Amino acid sequence: MCLGEVVQLVEVQSGGQAVAQVGSRTVPVSLLTLDVPVGAGDWVVMHSGFALARLSPEEAFEALALRAASRASADVFPETLSFAAPIAAPRTPLEGSV
Repeated sequence: MCLGEVVQLVEVQSGGQAVAQVGSRTVPVSLLTLDVPVGAGDWVVMHSGFALARLSPEEAFEALALRAASRASADVFPETLSFAAPIAAPRTPLEGSV
């Protein structure tokens, strides 16, 4: 499962492109997948370089707070986030198969 990032647009450019602030860095964002107008200062959910949805400031702050809390709990209880599956023995081809 992949999660989008909550980012704030800092510049909207021509051709359906924008620049977003992600932490301390800026990244290009395609706006071609949005069906609502956005401007500098708006919050969006971005995945793989595409803005998927515009968020209200309240929605953005709530999502950022949930993610920060999730990261904090991972630091406290890292064993609860272990998703390593047991490694199966290597398969061997069936004898006589084509």
